[in-house]
Amino acid sequence: MKKYTLICLILCLISVHFSAKALLIADGIKTESIKQANADIKKGRLKFLIQGGIVSTRVKGQERFEQKYGVVYFDFGCVGPSTIRIEDYNKVIASFMDKKYGKSWRREVRKDVQGI
Repeated sequence: MKKYTLICLILCLISVHFSAKALLIADGIKTESIKQANADIKKGRLKFLIQGGIVSTRVKGQERFEQKYGVVYFDFGCVGPSTIRIEDYNKVIASFMDKKYGKSWRREVRKDVQGI
């Protein structure tokens, strides 16, 4: 009985160890995404990141939105970034836009922008 309890305890500890590492990596990516978005805001290079398909998509009228609000749509196509989480990045940009323009811009933004 002691042998099975010990084996079960060891397996539980190993499981927790592997789960904790995965969580730390995800937290690091979230932190990096927020940091990158804030750096882009500081530089005045606002962009909304989009995870698209095989071919980048342009939506009719998106140029007007880009000019009006000073933000560009950056479509990664089918291969997204591995060091930035699009949703976290876009949330920071959206928060900045809310402070600067109010919430009215949200009616005009492309519907495929994730995280806002």
